[in-house]
Amino acid sequence: MSVGDTRTDLHQDSGFPVRAPTFALKPRFGASIPTDIFVVFELALIVAAGFVMKMLYVGMVLGSDEPFSKYAFPFALILPITFYVFRVHGLYAFPLVHRWPQSAGRAARALAIAFLLLIAAGFLFRVANDYSRAWLLLWFVTSYGLVLLTRTAAAPIFGILANRGTIRTRVAILGSGEVAEETVEHLRALNPYIEIAGTFAVDTGHPDQCDLETDSIDQLVKFAQENPLDQVILALSPHSQLSVSELLEALSVLPVEVKLVPPQLAFSVPVRGVEQLGHLTLLDLRRKPISNWGIVLKSVEDYVAGALALIVFAPIMALIALAIRLESSGPALFVQRRHGYNHQVIRVWKFRTMHVADDGDTIVQASKGDQRITRVGYWLRRTSLDELPQLFNVLRGEMSLVGPRPHALAHTRQYSETVERYANRHRVKPGITGWAQIHGLRGPTNDPEKMRARVMLDLQYIENWSLWLDLKILLATPFVGFLNKNAI
Repeated sequence: MSVGDTRTDLHQDSGFPVRAPTFALKPRFGASIPTDIFVVFELALIVAAGFVMKMLYVGMVLGSDEPFSKYAFPFALILPITFYVFRVHGLYAFPLVHRWPQSAGRAARALAIAFLLLIAAGFLFRVANDYSRAWLLLWFVTSYGLVLLTRTAAAPIFGILANRGTIRTRVAILGSGEVAEETVEHLRALNPYIEIAGTFAVDTGHPDQCDLETDSIDQLVKFAQENPLDQVILALSPHSQLSVSELLEALSVLPVEVKLVPPQLAFSVPVRGVEQLGHLTLLDLRRKPISNWGIVLKSVEDYVAGALALIVFAPIMALIALAIRLESSGPALFVQRRHGYNHQVIRVWKFRTMHVADDGDTIVQASKGDQRITRVGYWLRRTSLDELPQLFNVLRGEMSLVGPRPHALAHTRQYSETVERYANRHRVKPGITGWAQIHGLRGPTNDPEKMRARVMLDLQYIENWSLWLDLKILLATPFVGFLNKNAI
């Protein structure tokens, strides 16, 4: 298959067959986190070099007992200056860290510029004469030596991580013509940092072949739901008849970044940034809702707070389970299949609140006065205590403490057909509580307008996620989330 074809075969260029998903519960971090750690370590070494030279040269050779506080100014200033200059020179881009020998000269120039800027700042603030010129020169030489050593040591480590796929960025290319072909060739040259997981051809430039409901787009969505994928790159011909905004909408159900290789800039779509991969310029059209350090922070939040919550609520959960078993025959827990992260099916745990346990193609929602609800179940549903077993789902990595509430498979199919952008909720893990719940939107969802309002709040949460927003929702949940007049 080539990118110029009008159809795709997922078994040819993807490098592996379509398989049952195993990645959905383990979001990929990419190269950003290890690179950020390396950046902090390298900057710390540069400051450490200044401290060491102060002790060895100023203290021992010159015999000066100047306090270290005097050197706080150059040490504090060198950090932002070096970070900015190195970043401008592309020295914090993963390919250059990985292929270190190619950028040794660039690092020398960048570090020299950083120290020249530091000297200029010293003259500007009239403190340049307060410091030994020999000390500054030794600091520069030592810093460059440490940069050489650390990057020489880091390059093979980053290479091993990339070759193992630990920090490799996996992309799919959607496009046609020379633009797509050149994009593929360029990205292949960036191996192992970039892995082309699949190519999907659309739009040959003929108006009769520009329907967005093509097999290629449908296959790409299905492929991304069944295989780990980080980015979708749109590499469209300059004469493309496809609407980029419509392509974005078609791909909005996926938890991936969408980038555009710009053959021309006459697109009425939002550009969130520009990324340079080697000599290839990509427009950033959509970003993953939670990525890089966000994944780390949210994981820590889920596992730490989830474990503490389970310890606190364990006695209450034991009493609830006993009450359910004493009132009616049957298990205390009820397990129902629901859609989780990236549309994958998960088994969500709840306390049983009914005499029945529906999990089929047709599920009748509970209503006021529903005879299926047990007496214990009535109070559990009113207080949302029936959701407590989902803490186990959180600790299993299937759910988060905060996120869009998951719905039964039958209801998901129904809402996907009737509520616009409903499927976009699955770009993050579902949660025990969420932004919609603390706004009072919980309980039965028979009213389409209420369901649309709930979806809009869920999407608002996804687009504006932050750790502070999660904490705000968690703090508000006991007061406005658990107890609610809409609960049945």
